[in-house]
Amino acid sequence: MPSQPRESARLEFTYLDGLRGLAAFAVVFHHTYLFTGLTDAAKTDMPWMRPIIGWGYLGVPLFIVLSGYVLMLPVMTRSDGYRVPGGFWKFIWRRARRILPPYWAALVFFALVVLFVPVMHNPNGTQWDTKLPMGWGAFLTHLFLVHDFFPTYIGKINGPMWSVAIEWQIYFLMALLILPMWRLLGGWVTTSVLVAAGLWMGVENRDASMHPWFVGLFAIGMLAAAITVRARDAHLEGRLRFLAPRWTGWVTGALVVAATAAMVLMFASRRLYFQQQTWPSEIAIGVLSGIVLTWLGVAAVTGHHTWFSRFLAWRPFVLAGLVSYSVYLFHSPLLAFGNLLLLPLGLSTKWQFLVMVVVVVPVTIALCVGFWWLVERNFLNQRQRHAAAEVTSREPIPTVETVQPVRESSVR
Repeated sequence: MPSQPRESARLEFTYLDGLRGLAAFAVVFHHTYLFTGLTDAAKTDMPWMRPIIGWGYLGVPLFIVLSGYVLMLPVMTRSDGYRVPGGFWKFIWRRARRILPPYWAALVFFALVVLFVPVMHNPNGTQWDTKLPMGWGAFLTHLFLVHDFFPTYIGKINGPMWSVAIEWQIYFLMALLILPMWRLLGGWVTTSVLVAAGLWMGVENRDASMHPWFVGLFAIGMLAAAITVRARDAHLEGRLRFLAPRWTGWVTGALVVAATAAMVLMFASRRLYFQQQTWPSEIAIGVLSGIVLTWLGVAAVTGHHTWFSRFLAWRPFVLAGLVSYSVYLFHSPLLAFGNLLLLPLGLSTKWQFLVMVVVVVPVTIALCVGFWWLVERNFLNQRQRHAAAEVTSREPIPTVETVQPVRESSVR
């Protein structure tokens, strides 16, 4: 029988916001590359950029691992045996309140844009054509977050929304499947089973539009959080003497760097395969993300903050992380719109991409921040309200904090 978590202070890691912000901007620049010019123009005219910017889609599996990590932290700091705080329905309500209002606001806004802005509902030979047409089937499946069940609808209206649907469904699996397995089998076995199942479904190309391997990636984040909290508790009780600074510092850091280098070499050696068959690279980045989160978390809770956590806790990165959900929800159609407005100018692909990066991307980010201010900031959870207050103050931002449990604690 696995050991039970005990009631203790909830952990908050500021550097997670920085990591989330960097992942969001990686997705933005990846989509900027895809939306430049006519369909595949950037790939044809600027192939030298694809080995760098073509990996931006890996920000999505990183989001999934991060979500598993932060949602498992409050579970691990309670004493009720690996159950979501407040019970199933309160957990779902908290998650719904956090992600659905901004999601629905963005969905309705861009549905109206597609309907009433001519350049957005007429095919023009660009990547945006894959988001058209927008019928009732596409809208309703998006509205109820089931469009990932339908390959015909999954990419319509606003492409990045497919992963929001998958994450929403994983919340139910976490409470109804993953945590019961955790209680019965333990974290390592549960995570291994789910990752193996995802690998099998990837190899067999089963339900690929639903990205079933994301469930295993979410469990990897949960396992990293469990290790982090147990390390914190053991450290406080004096049972982690072997974790001297050198083990949580440069030695472990060197191992993480070596694992990262191995993954980069593997991706570089078969780049076209990994960028066309995305499931192997998404699983690989998920495993690496779990390793990095464990390294950062264990180091932080034992008082040995790494250079990487301090780098990620830089105020601009934390600020980017706070608005990352709005950026993710809002950026793609705006980039497509900017590209469509530039097409009549007849610019070469290189110049069009430059204008996209220098003009369209900053305007897009500004509009995303405006969406955050008008909509998303009204639905922040406790952790994000706390982080928003810290990032707007003049005090140094800590990389890790402990907060006493509250009834409605929830972290994204």
